[in-house]
Amino acid sequence: MGENTSISWAHHSWNPWMGCDKVAAECAHCYIGRQRCFHDDRPAWGDVSLTQTWNDPGKWERECIIDDHAIRVFTTSISDFFHAKADAWRDEAWWHIRNTHHIAWLILTKRPSRIEKHLPADWGDGYPNVWLGVSTGCNATLHSMDVLREIPAALRWVSSEPLLEDISKKINLDGYGWVVCGGESGGGDEYRYSPADDWRKEKGGRRTMLLTWAESLRDVTKAAGLPFMFKQITSANSGVAVNAIGDCHEFPPAPNGMKWAPRPPIEEKNKWSLVQIENLKEAQKGQA
Repeated sequence: MGENTSISWAHHSWNPWMGCDKVAAECAHCYIGRQRCFHDDRPAWGDVSLTQTWNDPGKWERECIIDDHAIRVFTTSISDFFHAKADAWRDEAWWHIRNTHHIAWLILTKRPSRIEKHLPADWGDGYPNVWLGVSTGCNATLHSMDVLREIPAALRWVSSEPLLEDISKKINLDGYGWVVCGGESGGGDEYRYSPADDWRKEKGGRRTMLLTWAESLRDVTKAAGLPFMFKQITSANSGVAVNAIGDCHEFPPAPNGMKWAPRPPIEEKNKWSLVQIENLKEAQKGQA
């Protein structure tokens, strides 16, 4: 089965609609702007439009049945599943999700307050193949995890990408089943995030993630008995130095007792040598 995403924690991405709006500090340099321009000429922000991908879930499900495995699909990677401008289309998306039992749908949102009113009528305690996630990479947005904690789900997860500061001392993982972490990617100059600054006025560049923050978050996650996924360091390109804090490429079990489809091995170009990792740690000393 050929993957259609470079995101290392998913086999595919599904975008039944595209476009979004920035709502939090983590959004300041979101890759959606770059991705949307690649797909069409519509503006990345403020415009949400349908795509031609609605047949993909059924195709993937049939392939999974033949191969007898499950896959992970990142849902609306270049939008938000609970964006208000997608309300008219979401019921149809839920229909596809409900009828693809071999797919674990990884739904990540920055709008957890909209989830409860936009779940399907038969949601109950959650569809077994839906993982509801919330994005938080700084202390100011940790409260969004509390909102999601009140929503029934087969699995809740948190994406701390970009990780903008040390959240390990305040994060509460009760009710969660997986943590993803990574640094910000993108061109321009690298600089440090400050919670005192207005993120809406930030222009270009990427914000530094210290490896000690990622290591602390990993340690808290593992102490809670949860799988931890480290995606990348802060870099111009995505997926760089996936081994910077060790082998942290873990996933929860597949739904319904199934086995996961294999993923291609991580490209050697995305792995760093011990010397490179130690040099980065040395360069970041004293920056905490």
